[in-house]
Amino acid sequence: MPKRSNDFQKLIFLVKQHVSDTAKVTESKILRDLITGSKREVDVCIEDSIAGHDIIVSIECIDHKRKADVTWVEKMKSKHERLPTNALVLVSKTGFSSEAERVAKAYGFETLSLKDVDEHSIEKLFGKIEAFWNKMVKLSPYKVTVRVSQTGNLPPENVVTLPVNNVYIHDGTMISSLKDIVNQWINSEEVMTELIKQGDENHKSFRLEWGIPNDGKGNRLFLQKEEPKTLRKIEWIRVEGGCSFEVSKIPLKHGLLGGIRISWGTSEIGGKKAIVVATENERGDKKLSINLS
Repeated sequence: MPKRSNDFQKLIFLVKQHVSDTAKVTESKILRDLITGSKREVDVCIEDSIAGHDIIVSIECIDHKRKADVTWVEKMKSKHERLPTNALVLVSKTGFSSEAERVAKAYGFETLSLKDVDEHSIEKLFGKIEAFWNKMVKLSPYKVTVRVSQTGNLPPENVVTLPVNNVYIHDGTMISSLKDIVNQWINSEEVMTELIKQGDENHKSFRLEWGIPNDGKGNRLFLQKEEPKTLRKIEWIRVEGGCSFEVSKIPLKHGLLGGIRISWGTSEIGGKKAIVVATENERGDKKLSINLS
C-alpha cells in the first residue's frame, strides 16, 4: 500500500515531531485491524510508554475548504474502533461544524483547528519576517593537491593525486581512499557553513585548503610512496573545483494549533519539494526544521 501525504498532513506531523519530547512520531503509520488483521493507514501516530504501558495516539487530518462535519467524525470513529488507538485527535484546517465538535467531544476525541494569524497579529512567531531565504551550494571537485613533508632524504613536495590514492595513519593502517576522505571533509557541516556564509550566485569555482588533516580521531594522515615504499605525512590538502549556489525564497504563513505558534512555508530546494516549519510551544521552546521530499 503506497503511503499518502499532503502538505497539511506533513505540517501536522512536523509540528508534533517538534513538541513530542521522547515519543516516537510517525507519518502515514500503518496499523493493523484488530479483527481482520488488514493494514490501515493513519495520518500521524505518536507512540510512547507510560508507567510501562505502550500508548498510541492517532491523529487524522482533513484539509477541506469547508469545516469538518459530523460525517467525517463518525467515519474516523468507525475506523479507529478496530485499531490499537488509545487516543484519537482530529485536526481540521478550517475547523469543525458545531455538531461535529459536540459529537467528537462526546466520543472523547480531541479536536484541533489551524487558526490563521494575519500579518498584524502579535501572535506571529517571527514578528515582521514574511519569508525565509535558503541558500545551497553544489561542489564539483576536479583537482586535489596534497603537500607532504620531508621524509628522510625525500624533500617536501606537492603531489597532484588520483582518486585511487589511499590515505594511511602513522602505523601503516589504510583508513580510506583519498577521494572518500576529501568528499567527507568538503561536505562537512563546518565547511558547508563557511561556504554558504561567504559564497553567492556569482561564484562558479572554489578552492579549499585543509590544514593538518586527520582521521577525526586525532591521527595525522599519510600518503604512501611506492618506490621506495615510505609513508609521508600530509601537511595540507587543497581541493579545487566548480561550484553553483542556489538561493530560494520561502514565503511564510503563520498560525496557531492549540497552544502552539507555527510559521511554515513550502518551496523547491535542490530540485526537491521542501517544507520549512518553525514552532514555539507554551513554554517558549522554539524549533525549526526543513523537510525534503
